[in-house]
Formats: sequence, C-alpha cells, structure tokens
Amino acid sequence: MDILVVGGGLCGTLVALALSRHQLDVTLLTGAAHPQAMPAATRYSYGGIPWWMGVGDGGKTLAGRGLACWQQLQERHGDLGLRPATLLLHWSAADDADDNTAVEVAVAALATSLPPDATLERWGRPDFRRGDLEPLGLTCAGAIGLPYGRIDSRHYHHAMARVLRRQGVRCSPGAVAQVLVHDGRCMGARLTDGVVVECDSVVLATGAAVARLLPLPGADRWFPYSWASVLPLGQPQLCPEVILMPLLGGRERMERQGQADLVVDPGLAPWHGGVVFGQVTSLHHQRRRPATPGHPTGLSLRGPGQPSVAEARLRQALAELAPGLAAAARRQQSTVRHCPVSYSPDGRPWIGGCPGIRNLWLFGGFRGGFALAPVLAPVLAEAIAHNGTVAVELGVDPARLLKPQGSPCPPSQEGAPRSSRS
Repeated sequence: MDILVVGGGLCGTLVALALSRHQLDVTLLTGAAHPQAMPAATRYSYGGIPWWMGVGDGGKTLAGRGLACWQQLQERHGDLGLRPATLLLHWSAADDADDNTAVEVAVAALATSLPPDATLERWGRPDFRRGDLEPLGLTCAGAIGLPYGRIDSRHYHHAMARVLRRQGVRCSPGAVAQVLVHDGRCMGARLTDGVVVECDSVVLATGAAVARLLPLPGADRWFPYSWASVLPLGQPQLCPEVILMPLLGGRERMERQGQADLVVDPGLAPWHGGVVFGQVTSLHHQRRRPATPGHPTGLSLRGPGQPSVAEARLRQALAELAPGLAAAARRQQSTVRHCPVSYSPDGRPWIGGCPGIRNLWLFGGFRGGFALAPVLAPVLAEAIAHNGTVAVELGVDPARLLKPQGSPCPPSQEGAPRSSRS
C-alpha cells in the first residue's frame, strides 16, 4: 500500500514513522502546504509535554501517555530531543489583586487532574530571584511548579530526518497544490510543480493549511486557525530548563468562543540555545478568494490582521513579565515571528477519515500536540493500515466538526485500498 503523508512538522513526521512500522510504502512531503512563505509552528513551539493530557471523556482517555510515548520512541530510535524541564504556571500581582479566587480555583482544578504521585510545588515571589532565573528579572507574583518534559525542536527535526530514512520513509521537499478526488475517493495529489502522485491513501498533516487542501464546501469554517506571535532570541547567559506559562491563559477560551480577538499569554521556554517568548494569539478566519490555477479550492492563508499590534502587545508583555529578558531583546534587535496554528473549537484534535472522501485522512488540530500527537499517531496508522476507523470513544472524528454549523454530517469513510504492496 502506498501512503502519501503531507506535512513535515511534528504531526506529519510522527504519523509517517508510525505508518512505517506497518511495512507500508510511505512518502513524506515536507514542502510548505501554502503558497506564502510562513514560519512553521513546530519550529517555534515551546515543545512542552503536558503529560496529563488526554482526549475523550473530558480529556481522560489516553491521559498521561505523552511522556511515556516519547521515552519509548527514544528507546527505539535514539535521542529525539526529549529533555527534562520544570513547568511553572505563573500568575501576576494583578491576577491576585483582581480575582484571587480565580487563581485558587485554577490551582485546585489542576491538583485534582494530576496522578496521585504528582505533587505541586508552590512558588512565591522570592523564588523567582534565585539561581538561573534571576537574570530574567521575572515579576511573577507566584507560580505552581511541576515536573515536565519538552522536545528540543531543532534536535528533533534533524534526528527524525535520520530516523525516517532508516525506517525506509521517502522524504521529499515537494508540496501539494491539490488533492485529487474521483467519485468520492482520494486518488493522490498534484504537486506545486505539476507532478501528479498516485497513491492508495493521503494523510493531510499540514496544520493551519489543511482547509486549503480539502475539497469540501465550508472547509474554511470547519477547520479554522489562529496566529501565534512569538519572540525568539539568543540568551547571553545560560537559560534554565524551565517552561513558564500563565495559569490563567486566554487562548483556549478565545478559540472555544470562536470570536475574532487578540489575547496575550506571556510565557517563555528554552529555544535553540536561547529562549522563545510568547505568545500573542489572534483569531483570524479564512476567507474565500477566486479560484486560481493550482489552487482550485479558492482558499488561502492570510497573514495576521494586525501584526504591528500583536508585536506591540508581545513586547509590552515581555517588559512587564521579564524586564531583564526585555533588555536583552532590545540589544539583540530580535524579530517577532507570526506563525499560523490550527485548532479545534471543542479542544479536541481531528483524527481520522475525511468526511465523505474515502482514502483521505486528517491528522491535526492539536492543543498540546507534543503530548497527544505521539500517542495518537499510532492509532491513526493502525486504522489506515487495516482499513479501519479511529475508536469513536476518543471523540476525534473530523466529521463532528460539521455538525454545529447545521450542515449534514457525512460519516468518515475509509475504503479498501486500490493495491496492497508491502
């Protein structure tokens, strides 16, 4: 069976690796799935692994598996960039002054979601002036500390390229212009250079660009995206293995409401020998444009609506949270990056067969992708290899996304492969 995986980020590489374990002929296309030059979200991600995350049943199914999956992958394939880290979920003096109950409620909810052997470490203001954290000048009023793990994205990229070659996955820098469908069945893809690739199944793991490639009416509404603005910078002193994130974040709430807006969630993480600070999230819905040759869906990813506003808010948040780091950013004249990020309004990824199109599969829409993608990639690979479906109890069937808009919801369809070469 020939499988074409589209997307060279975290999701595409993990599902290609999982498929290779089924002795399938797998080709991974790593080229950009959108016509504009845009930074890949995986590259600028914090890489954190919230190991308690799951999916179905209120996030309880498969919860706690992310870190173990990364450890198993490293045992099998060598170092993929897994690093120990401390997670600090912080809050500001304003959070304490304005609504102290929100902080305490969030801390209590977090405590109940953790396994019995996990303990929360309470940090006060003086704790942020110790050791490696002191040069950052953090102004946090408090935080909850948790043992954590993260993936070094740069190391992962290079290591996974070697692993995929060893596993027999063919990697190509090509990019898809159009998914080819005939009589409700995916037959392959046309690349941006005009080459037609025929295959038995196509897996779209292109993140925010997935809607542009889907031959479905309303795909721009079913599979939305947001823009994340982050500031990467080299750190003049050693950066500790700490990921800092707000306890009372606004991104998830905004995505669930689906209202175009801009929120700031100040945090930082180690990144390529320095740090990455962010993020500002702006919700930005796709809009149709006239169809053009090579882009028959008539969809295009647009840039963030107000990048200057996002940058100003990001730098302001940096100055307020970490004045020492803000000073380093000014000296380095660091440049803000704006990355498109796919999301799902109900907080669950979309994994499984594309509604109404046989042999076309979707893998994306993650919140906490570094925790869930390594857990769910083998689940999707199993369904593809055995012409099956993804377990309904996981609640990740892409067909569910069509229901809230009042349109008919065709079931996800997985058809028999056209050939069975192994």
